[in-house]
Amino acid sequence: MQKLVEFYSDNLKQYGNEGLKIQNRLKILSYSRLGMFLITVLAVYLLWFDAQIATIAAFLGMGIFLFLVKYYEDVKEKYRYTHALSKINATELDVLKYDFDTLSDGAQFIDANHDYSQDLDLFGQGSFFQYLNRTKLSEGTNFLVALLTSNDAESIIAKQETIDELARKAKWRQDYTAKAMLIKSNSTTEEIVNWLEKYIPFVPRVMRYLPFIFLGVTVALCFLIFLASWSFSFLILWIVIGLGITSFYFRKITHLATRANKVKSLFRQYSGLMVAIEETNFESAQLRFQKQRLLASDKNASVSIKKFSKLLDVMDYNNNVFYAIFGNGCFLGALRTAYQIETWIKDYKNEVSKWFEVIAFFDAYNSLGNFSFNHPLYTYPIVQNGPILLACKQAGHAMIPADKNVRNDFQINQENFFILTGSNMAGKSTFLRTVGLSIVMANMGLPVCAEECYYSPTKLMTSMRSIDSLSKGDSFFLSELKRLQKIITALRSKSYFVLLDEILKGTNSVDKAAGSKKFLARLVKEGATGLIATHDLSLCVTAEDFKQVHNYYLDASIANDELYFDYLLKKGVSKTMNASFLLNKMGLI
Repeated sequence: MQKLVEFYSDNLKQYGNEGLKIQNRLKILSYSRLGMFLITVLAVYLLWFDAQIATIAAFLGMGIFLFLVKYYEDVKEKYRYTHALSKINATELDVLKYDFDTLSDGAQFIDANHDYSQDLDLFGQGSFFQYLNRTKLSEGTNFLVALLTSNDAESIIAKQETIDELARKAKWRQDYTAKAMLIKSNSTTEEIVNWLEKYIPFVPRVMRYLPFIFLGVTVALCFLIFLASWSFSFLILWIVIGLGITSFYFRKITHLATRANKVKSLFRQYSGLMVAIEETNFESAQLRFQKQRLLASDKNASVSIKKFSKLLDVMDYNNNVFYAIFGNGCFLGALRTAYQIETWIKDYKNEVSKWFEVIAFFDAYNSLGNFSFNHPLYTYPIVQNGPILLACKQAGHAMIPADKNVRNDFQINQENFFILTGSNMAGKSTFLRTVGLSIVMANMGLPVCAEECYYSPTKLMTSMRSIDSLSKGDSFFLSELKRLQKIITALRSKSYFVLLDEILKGTNSVDKAAGSKKFLARLVKEGATGLIATHDLSLCVTAEDFKQVHNYYLDASIANDELYFDYLLKKGVSKTMNASFLLNKMGLI
C-alpha cells in the first residue's frame, strides 16, 4: 500500500509542478500576443509614410502574432493533458482510502433481471463498478459493463495475461486515460459508423480522371491566350462550365463536407489514442490482436485517418471565395476531393467500427489493469479442470478495507452445495457476495482477494434480493419464484454456480421450510454447485439425505452483555440466536 501511495503522490507532485510551469508559460505567451499585436499596429502607424515598409511590417507582425496564437493553443492543450494526469493520480489516492463516492456509480446499468449483477451490488452507489471503473469514453464504459455482466467463463488465462501486462504499464495507462479525458465530441462513434456504413456515393466515377482533363484544358487555354492571343472569353466560358458542373452537385458536396467534418473532429481526437496503441509493443496475445486490428491494407489506422483529415482540409478550401471560383472552375476541385473522400469511405468504412472497438477495449481493460496494479496482494486464480470448483486460502470481499476484512479458507467441489447458517449480522450475505464477486472477477481475468485460489471456470446465477413488480403485477413471492424458475431452466442446459440467500421469504415458516428442502433437492438433482444461506436450521437435515450437501456456519457470541462476531467460516450448524437479545438491547421489548 505504501508503495502505491508513494507512486501516485510522486506523480501528483511531478504533474502539479509541470502544470504550474505551463501556466506561467501561458501567461507569458498571452502577454506576448497582446504585445506583438500592439507593436504591429504601432509599427504600421509610424511607418505609414512608406507604404512598402509598412506593408512588410504588417505582414511580419501578423505572422508572428498568428504563430504565437497557434503556439499558445498547443501549450494550452499540454496544460489540459498535464492537469488530466494530476486528476488521475489524485483520484487513485482517494480510492486507496476507499473514498470513491464522487466517481460514476453506473446506476443506469442496474438490472433486476440480470443473472447476478443486482444481488452482488455490481452497480449503484458504493458498487464494485464505482470502485473499479476508470473509463473515460462512453464506448469504453459500455465495454466494461459488458465484461462485468457477460457471465463469460472462457479464455480466462488470456484475460489474466492481458490485465497483468496492462497493470505493469502504469505510465502508459495513465497517458492513454489522460488523452481520453480530453476528448469532446458532439457525435458518437455509433453515429459515425452508421453514417459511413450506410453512405451512398453521388460523385460519378468519371471524376477520377475528369478533373485532370479539365485542368489540362485550362492550362492549354491559358497558353493560347498568352501565346496565340486568344480571347479571355474562352477561359471565362470554360470556368463558367466548370462552376456549372460543380454547382449541379453543390448541395450534396456541402452536405458531405458538413457531415464529414464532424467525423474529422472525432477522428483527430481519437488518433492520439490510436498512435499510443500503434507505437507500443505488447506481449499478451489479446493486446497484440487488438493492435493488429488497427491495421488496414498495411496502413495504421492513424495514418489512414490523417489522410482523411487532409482531404477534409482541402474540402474546407471551398470556404475561400478565390478557391471556390477558380479551384472549381479550372479544376473541379470540390468534386475531385469529394470523389477522394468517397473512395476513402469505400475503402475504410468497414474498418472504422473495428478501430473504435479497439479504443473501447483499451479504455475498459485499462480499468482492469489499474485494479490489478492497485491490489498487488490479490492473486490471479489458477485455472484448472478438476473436482475442485473453487478453493481459496484467506479469501475476503474485494471491497472491504484490509484492516476490516476477515479472511476465510474454503473449498467447494463440483456439484457440492453448502448450507450456510448463522445468526443475524453474522456475515452470511457478505460471505455469499464474497464468493459470487470472486467468481465474477475470476471470469473477467481479474485477481481476487485471496492468498491462493484454484478455480474451475463456471457461470454464475443468484437469488438473493428479489423485489416485487407493480408494473407487472408481481408480488414479492411471485418475483422470487420466477427467479428460482429461471435458475432451474438455466441448469438444464449448462452448469452454474448458484448463490441463494434465505429463499421463499414470502410464505409462512412451515411452507418455507418444506419448499426450501424440495428446491435444494432439485438443485442437487440438476448437478448444481453453490451456497444457500438460511436461518432455517431444519434445512440442514438435507445434508443427511444427500452426500453433496454440507453444513457450514458463521458464529456469534454474547459476552458482558455485548454481541461479538468473528465472521469465520466453520463446519457444522449454527446454534446461536440473537434476535431476542438485540430487541432487548435496543429497548424494543
